Amino acid sequence: MLAAAGAANSQTLGPERQDIGDLRGDVWSVWTSPAHATVRDLIPVAAVAGAAMLTSYADSSIYAWMSTHPSSLAMRIISPIRDKRRFPLNGGGNGQALLPLSATLYIAGRLSHDAALRDAGLGCAAGHLSSAALREVIYFSVSRTRPHDTASARQISVPGGRDWSRHSFLSGHIANSMACVSYFSHRFSLGVAEPLMFTYPLLIGLGRMADGWHWASDTMAGGAMGFAIGKAISDRQAARAADRSRRSPRELPIAPSTPILIPLWSFSF
Repeated sequence: MLAAAGAANSQTLGPERQDIGDLRGDVWSVWTSPAHATVRDLIPVAAVAGAAMLTSYADSSIYAWMSTHPSSLAMRIISPIRDKRRFPLNGGGNGQALLPLSATLYIAGRLSHDAALRDAGLGCAAGHLSSAALREVIYFSVSRTRPHDTASARQISVPGGRDWSRHSFLSGHIANSMACVSYFSHRFSLGVAEPLMFTYPLLIGLGRMADGWHWASDTMAGGAMGFAIGKAISDRQAARAADRSRRSPRELPIAPSTPILIPLWSFSF
C-alpha cells in the first residue's frame, strides 16, 4: 500500500476528466518550466551543467575501460541490464513498459477508490511524457555522436537533427526511469525500498553506457533531469491533493488545476 508523504490521502477521486486535465496540466508545467525559472532555480542547473562538463573530459576513457574490461566485477554486475542479454532488464527506461505500468496503477486506483494508486499512475505517465518531449527538443538542439559510432567524445554540433546515431546527448532511458523513481520517492513513504528503487535507473544508465549508446556525461545529465522532473511533479501533486482535501466534494472544481512535473517508477523484474 502506498502511503502519501506530507498530504492527506482521504480525498474523493473526482471525475476521470479531471484526472486527464491534471495530467495535461502537469506535462505542460514541465514543458514550460524553463520560461518560469528564477535565479534560485538556475543555481542547481549550473552545478549539474558544470559537473557534466567536467565528466565529459573523461567520457572516452570511461567508455574505453568498459569496453576492454568485460569480465570485471562492475561489468558483471550490470550485465543483466544490458542489451546483449536475451531478456534485458532495462525496459523500465522506455514508454513500452512505463505507460502500461502507469495505466495499470491508474485503473487499479480507480477501481479500488485509492487516490494514492490513482496518483501514482498519473505521476508516472506525466513523467514519461514530459521527459520524452524535452528529450526531442534537446535532440533537435544538440547533436552528439554515440560512443559505438566514434572514438571521440568531442563530436558535438549545434543544431541537432533526426540522425539517431547522433542522439547521444542526453540519455533518455535514465531520464525516464529516474523521473519515476524520484516522483515515488518524494511523493510516497517507501522506507527501505527507496534506495533499491534508485539503484535501478543507475544500473540502466550504466548499461546504456557500456552498450555504447551514451557517454558518461550524457548519463549524468539525463539522470539529473529525471530527478528534477520527479521532484517537481511530486510537489505539484501533493499540493493539489492537500488543497482538495481541505474542501468538500461539492467544492471540487471540474476544470483541471495548475500543472506539475513527473517521474517514473522503476520495476523489479
